[in-house]
Amino acid sequence: MDIFVAKVFKYGYRCERGAERDRNEDACLVVSSEFGGYFTMKPVGLYVVADGMGGARDGHIASNAATRTFGEYVLSNIYFPLLREKPEPREAAVLDVLERAVFAAHDAVQQPDAAHAPSGSSGTTLTAGLILGRRLFVAHVGDSRAYLLVDGELRPLTEDHSLVRRLQEAGRLTEEDAQHFQYRNVLLQAVGQDSALTADTFSLDLPDVGKLLLCSDGLCGLVSLEEIAGIMLDPDNPQAIADRLYEAAMVAGGHDNITAVVVDFSF
Repeated sequence: MDIFVAKVFKYGYRCERGAERDRNEDACLVVSSEFGGYFTMKPVGLYVVADGMGGARDGHIASNAATRTFGEYVLSNIYFPLLREKPEPREAAVLDVLERAVFAAHDAVQQPDAAHAPSGSSGTTLTAGLILGRRLFVAHVGDSRAYLLVDGELRPLTEDHSLVRRLQEAGRLTEEDAQHFQYRNVLLQAVGQDSALTADTFSLDLPDVGKLLLCSDGLCGLVSLEEIAGIMLDPDNPQAIADRLYEAAMVAGGHDNITAVVVDFSF
């Protein structure tokens, strides 16, 4: 039987317009829940980052609709049943819920008549981490990213669904060339954009202690992995770390909206 200590999750986030954009087309959702008392429940954390497509119409509305819809679907099908003392879902069932939540978000972005839905020509990235006990479940579409800090190493968990990534995999573009590539922001997958959407979903065990980072490309596209890792290694609280990540992106120019969600976990 798993035993969990109180206050498993500590988190902080920044979701800001940046220095140059007229409005913030990013959105994020942070839900952390721990249950105390005689009857215990595994800690649950849901963390979502969405980056509305700046070159498309209503990107800010798309990211909002996708984040809210995804969150509602996951909470309704995973978290609320646990509160009603339903059996914990198996891994395959959780991954299925995440995939269905992505498609629900996809449909919400494509609905021009829905409240707070975009007008039909927009899209958004969506990267989410769901923590159930000591298991992390990830859903991912686009080029926002998830990282895991373990034993002093910041490990990428997701791969960008982008033209740059595809060309790098084919050996047609170097890492250095990618930084200045004309079409570096072109996505091959986006929520609300493609009729044949494919989401990456997977799970992994979490270590005893570590940190999870979800971010938009307004951070990871401007700040090097080495600098991000150095900030994440700081023993400061997660909000202070999120603030420093935001400040680093601003120092690098702040050309895009900037979102960073930092989760410090300890079991």
